[in-house]
Amino acid sequence: MPEDRFGDLGGPDRRSAAERLEEQDRINPEPDDPRRRPPVPPRRSSRWAWTVGFLAIMAVGIVVVTATSVRDNGEGLGGPPVGTKIPDFAAPSATGNTDPSFGANVRQRTGGSDQAGKVPACELVTEEVVNVCELREQPLVLTFVVTRGADCEPQVDRVERMRAEFPEVNFAVVVSGNDREEVEEIVRRRGWTLPVGVDYDGAVVNLYGIAVCPTTIFVKPGGRVQALRLGNLTEDQLRADVRRLLRQSGS
Repeated sequence: MPEDRFGDLGGPDRRSAAERLEEQDRINPEPDDPRRRPPVPPRRSSRWAWTVGFLAIMAVGIVVVTATSVRDNGEGLGGPPVGTKIPDFAAPSATGNTDPSFGANVRQRTGGSDQAGKVPACELVTEEVVNVCELREQPLVLTFVVTRGADCEPQVDRVERMRAEFPEVNFAVVVSGNDREEVEEIVRRRGWTLPVGVDYDGAVVNLYGIAVCPTTIFVKPGGRVQALRLGNLTEDQLRADVRRLLRQSGS
C-alpha cells in the first residue's frame, strides 16, 4: 500500500502530519551526524586562560582608579597585604636573551610544582632575569603594569626620572601580557634603564593578586610590604612614599 501523504485530512488516523513525523522520529531516530555538531573550540591552558581573565580585570581597574592614586590596606583591591612578605619570582629581563615566550619562574622555596618552575625562583641568579629575592635585600619599589588596553607606561617614566635621587633603594618593573621582544622594544623606545621583568603569561600578577594598572608596592628590606598604591602617582607622591619607606626601614 503506498504511503498516504495526506492522511491528516481524513480517515481513521486524524493526527496531524507533524505529530506523525514526531512519532516516526521516536521510532526510527536518525543517526548522529558529526558534521551537524557545532565545532568545539580548543581548550586553552589554564595559565593562558587566566591571562585573558587578568587583562579583563585590569581593564576594569583602570577605569576605576588610574585617574588618582589610592592607598590600599591590602584588602579588597588586590595585591599582597601590608605587613606580609612578597612572594618569590624570577622573571626574564626585557633586555636579556631568553626565548621571547618564556614565562616567569614563580616557584617558592617550599612546595610548588614544575609548572611554576623547575627550581625555586630565588636560585635563578643571572643577568638574564629580574629576581625579586635579590632586589628585596634593600628597600624596594616594585611597579606592575600592562601595556595593552591601558596607558600605564607614563607611571614607569615617572619612576625612571626620580629614582636616581634614592641610590639606596631598588626600583623594578613587571610588565605583563607581552613577550620579551615586545617589552624590550617598549623599554628602548621610552628610555627605561631600571630592571624590567617580563611576565608573559601573567604568572607573577596572578601570584601577587594584582588587579589594577599601575600598582606600586613599597617593600622593606627582607621583603615585607610597607605600603601599596593603586593607580597613577605623581613624582612628588613617589618621592614622599619612598622617603616614608626609608624611614620605616631604618635608613
